[in-house]
Parts: sequence; structure tokens; C-alpha cells
Amino acid sequence: MKHGILTARLGHQLAQTLDTHGMEVLYDHGWPEHSDTDQIGRITAWFRPDYHLGSLLAFVDLAVVARESGKALALVEIEETTDKPKVLLGDVVATLLGDGIKFQGKQDLLIGPWTTLLVFACDATGAHQARIAFLNRHINQLQHQLTTPNATIGKICLEAYRDETELAGKLHQWLTAALSVSSQP
Repeated sequence: MKHGILTARLGHQLAQTLDTHGMEVLYDHGWPEHSDTDQIGRITAWFRPDYHLGSLLAFVDLAVVARESGKALALVEIEETTDKPKVLLGDVVATLLGDGIKFQGKQDLLIGPWTTLLVFACDATGAHQARIAFLNRHINQLQHQLTTPNATIGKICLEAYRDETELAGKLHQWLTAALSVSSQP
């Protein structure tokens, strides 16, 4: 499978599902002929003082944003071919070190305790569950040591998946939980 195809397919499906719930799904990979091009573009973590190529830290695959408030309820990175710790930690730490998240270099996404950062790692054999659990424990400890605006993200989760069906199920489960928490007063 070509890089990004799985992510594009899931983004498109989520956009159709969540649209009626007042949510907008922004995604990095897409098929312009099958997607709303207003929803496709780079989602980037960056540091201040100015947004430019040299201030970009990380790219995120998907963002679920409440249309009414502009709050990013979930940021999702899907590693389609790896579960290497340095890649997963890079996804999380580079995002946490940022001063903000922008979509298409123009739209600021509101990040805070209502935001869940999900990083999904391809583990086709299921052999690395203990390593993922270890990384989860320690990445959450590290987050509390940071003072950057993006470190105010409420929840971080690294999750392994074996195939597209399992990924779709886990993504749905995590997004349901993230959206229910964000809707509480």
C-alpha cells in the first residue's frame, strides 16, 4: 500500500461520520477527487515567534476540531509502516514542544486539556505491546515536565495496531472517548 493511503481513507471516513456531530476532520493525506479540499492540508506543530519552514517541528495526520469552538479535540498520527520507538517518541515530543498547531499554515487550532494526542504504530505481529506500554508510561511523565503551550494537551496515547480493521476500531474507540470527555462541562 502506498504511504498515506490508509490515513487518507480513514480521514475521509471520519470526516463523513463526524460532520453531522458538529466536528470537522482535517487531514494531511487525501484524494482531492474524493475529499473536500478545504479539509486537506498540512497540520503542523511549530514554535514561535513566527510560523515559517524553519519553525516547523512535526506533522500530524488528522485533527478532529469542534466547528463551533475551534478546539482541537484529537490530534492523530498514524505510522503506517513502523513501530520504532524513536519515530513514535519523535511524533509525540516534537508535537509537545510546539507553541501551536496550524492547519494549511493559516488556521490556528486551539490546543489544551480537551485535546487528546493519539499515535498509532503498525505492529503487524503484535510482538511489541510491552514496549508500547513502557513508552506510554514514560511519555506521560515527560509531558508534565514541559512548559510549552502544546504540553497542555490533556491525554497522550501510543497504540499499536496489526491491520487496517484493528486500526479503524481503535481509532473509533479513542475518538469516542475523546469526544465524550470534551463534551463534559
